[in-house]
Amino acid sequence: MDLKTELYQTAVSTFEEVGFIFLLPEMDDELLQARLEAAVSIDFDGPSCGKLVLAVHGGLMPVLAANMLGVDEPPSVDQQRDALGEIANVVCGNVLPKMAGKTSVFRITAPRAMDGEELADCMREGCAAEVQLPLEEGRADLALFVRQ
Repeated sequence: MDLKTELYQTAVSTFEEVGFIFLLPEMDDELLQARLEAAVSIDFDGPSCGKLVLAVHGGLMPVLAANMLGVDEPPSVDQQRDALGEIANVVCGNVLPKMAGKTSVFRITAPRAMDGEELADCMREGCAAEVQLPLEEGRADLALFVRQ
């Protein structure tokens, strides 16, 4: 099993099926330079322990939350954060069985907001898999950290 491929495929399908935001064919310089909007992490333990980190850049959050809620106007900041946490939760909940087997049981914490400094510190740790998604409204970076 290629953990990076599993994380990528799980994240793409989650953004498409839950957030109605679709993958772009390639990452351009504008997306690479996009400003960090928000980041969340979810801790897990079970057959292995670790965390999933999701950071979004550009203008992704209001569109993501509006799509998930089925509204035209940008939702409140709290609703946007909740939507981001839900995306992270779905990705984490779907990638862990691919990593450890469908019968494995994990305990997953609620998504927790991270600031830019905490995100930078976390990314220095080295992760088991990391992907960047060029999306219609911005960029999503996901990292999966695993400790045995």
